[in-house]
Order: sequence, then structure tokens, then C-alpha cells
Amino acid sequence: MTTKRSGSSFNSMSSKRKLESVFLFTTGKCNAKCAMCFYAGDMEQKAPELSFDEIKKLSESAGDFNRLWLSGGEPTLREELPEIIEMFHRNNHIKDVNFPSNGIKGELIIEWLKRLRKNCPDLNIAISISLDGFGATHDTQRGVPSFYRAVETLKLINDNFKDDGKVIKNIATVITKYNVEEVRDFVAWTYGRLNVTTHTIEAARGVTRENGVKVLNEKSLRLIQDDVAPYYLLYAKRIGEGMSGIARSLTKFFYVGLMRAMYDIRAQNLDKPTPWGMDCTAGETTLVLDYDGRFRACELRDPIGNVKDYNCNIQDIMNSDAMKKEIEAIGHGYKANCWCTHGCWIMSSITFNPLKMIGKLFKSNSETKKLNVPVHVDEQTLRNLEAKYHLDTDKLAEIGLIQGEKTAGVA
Repeated sequence: MTTKRSGSSFNSMSSKRKLESVFLFTTGKCNAKCAMCFYAGDMEQKAPELSFDEIKKLSESAGDFNRLWLSGGEPTLREELPEIIEMFHRNNHIKDVNFPSNGIKGELIIEWLKRLRKNCPDLNIAISISLDGFGATHDTQRGVPSFYRAVETLKLINDNFKDDGKVIKNIATVITKYNVEEVRDFVAWTYGRLNVTTHTIEAARGVTRENGVKVLNEKSLRLIQDDVAPYYLLYAKRIGEGMSGIARSLTKFFYVGLMRAMYDIRAQNLDKPTPWGMDCTAGETTLVLDYDGRFRACELRDPIGNVKDYNCNIQDIMNSDAMKKEIEAIGHGYKANCWCTHGCWIMSSITFNPLKMIGKLFKSNSETKKLNVPVHVDEQTLRNLEAKYHLDTDKLAEIGLIQGEKTAGVA
């Protein structure tokens, strides 16, 4: 079985625009009540979900594309999810799948990842666990007590796929009024305690379930991003372990450059729409499929139709008058002035603006280098953070994240 990450669609750029990313909202069900959820209103409609056969038709009609981005609801609540991913891998030759989860159903995630690694050996699987802060902060923001479950899931993923480069282990944190004061400490703790590939932070977006959770502006977000920049150099070093010198240098250049470029675009669009410095390719290279069959060019724009009216045929949808009118209305972002902070669309658009992005990558690497300062993530620092934020060290020891007092002195 291949265990080295290779052939990722994130490693290539193209000026020829075609369908490259499908965003599939797998279910309208969720086992959390996140304060910052932008999809809560859609889920509350409790509309019938696309059936497996309807999703099968969508896959069979799509042709080849690179990336499948899962969403929801909570994707683990879709029982046929492994079959769905395998189907897109078989029919559409996807290279990357992004699998977000709140991490509550850890054992099931491990079972599904093992199955996918066996049945789709060349597929890069980015498993992204939501973790929004220390203990009670995370639980408050997520609306259910799930911090230790999510941490245990991350530990299980690392235990089972530590040396498997095809399983990319991510943490996703949304910054709100609940965690804004501790996010810097949290980035340090997660880097030191959890052996993940990267940790993304972003401001809450869209219309949130709870009013008043958005507290950031461009200035405050940039301050946070600058303060945590050194950790992205550390993550780049972690990702490059075991690579040759040239491969390691290129990996660092692209990883640090892309992360910083994305963060810069997010910050400049937080207070008001601001051109990205490149075309937004929503609708040209992306398609959003809601759990009930509605479709969009972008998650943050209104639905423009329902797949059932096109016999679940993606080629017909992408070539439809509705999509053509939507692309014209967006006008690569300039006409609609709908520039946003959505990292998925920023990253997808980057792929199709290669000449404009090279300069951004050099600039972003230079900025990050200037922000680099020594950071301390030794055991004492981590223990101090656990005490400061009142984490249950017995539970952390039970999970296997730290040594308990009884075992700390055992050789």
C-alpha cells in the first residue's frame, strides 16, 4: 500500500479552467449545536436528503475532477459515506478528499479511514477535526460536551496513521467571542500535544446560529495570524521530515506561502469585500451540492437550482443557463463584489491563477520569515497551559496524550 503522499491536486496549477472541486453536503443532520454554524438555517429545514442513487447519478455524470470536499451537517452521520467516497474515487478519479468532522464518533472514523486506505490506496485523505479551544471553551462553542472525544479521536488517528502520508491530519478552529482570548495558547498546545499536519484558524463566516459571536476585525485577525506564524514554519518542518533537501525546501515554500497568502486574503476581506488579486473561479471550477439537491457556485451565494431538475447530471448542471448566468453575475468576483474569507474557494482559485500566485507565494514566505520568533512548546509549557485552562489531566492520561502521575516515573 502506498503511504507516501503523492499526486495531490494541490501540487499543480493550471490556467485551463474546468470543474476541479465538488463540495458535497452529505447530510443535513448534526450531533452538535455550534454557535458559529453558517448552515444551521439550511439544516433546520429538515428537507429530504439526496439518496445514494441520486448521488451515484451525479458521480457517473461528472467526469474526472480532482477534489471532493465533504461537508454537512456532520459527515459521519451519513451511513453510506465510505461507499460515496469510493464511488467518486472509482468514477471520477479524485486525488484528494477533504473529510471534516467534529470528532465525536472516533471509532467510526478510524474504521472508515482504514477501509478507504485499503480500497482507495492512492487517494489523499485530509481528515480535519474541529477543535475550538481548551475544554469548556470548545464545549460551549460546539454546544455539546465533546472536547475530550475530539482529542481522543485525534490521538486514535495518529496511533493508526502516524507514518501514513496519505492521511493528512488537520485541526480546524473557528475564532469567536468564546475563544478569541485563548487562541494563541491553543495553537501552541495543539502543536505540542497533537501530532497533526497543520492547524487552520479562521473567523466565523456567514449568518451564524448564535448572534454576536463574530468579534474580529481585520486588525485583530492580522495580529493573531502574525503571532501564530512561527508555528506554520514548524508545521512545514514537520511535514518535510524524511524528504530530500530539494523536496523539503519546495514543500516548505508552497506550504508556508499558501497558508500565509490565504490568511492575508481572509484578513483583508473580513471588514469589507476586497479583491483577492486574482480571479475567483466559483462556478467555473467549483460546484456546491446541498444535502437536499440544491446547487450553487459557492457556499456563500444563493442556490440557483436543484439537481433533480437536471436528472442529477453534473455536466448538464455545469453547462446550464442557470450556471452560466451565475458565473456572469459573479464576474470572477469583480462584478458581484462578493469577495469573501472562504479558504476553500481561495485555495481552489489559486490553482487557476498560477502567474499571479507565484508573486504572492514569494511575498508570503518573506513575511512569515520576518515574523519568525522562537516558540517554547516543551513539556513544562504544555503542563502550564493545561493547568491554566483547567484541563482534566486524568482524562488526558487516559486518552494517552500525557503521562499520568502513576506512570510518569516508570521507565
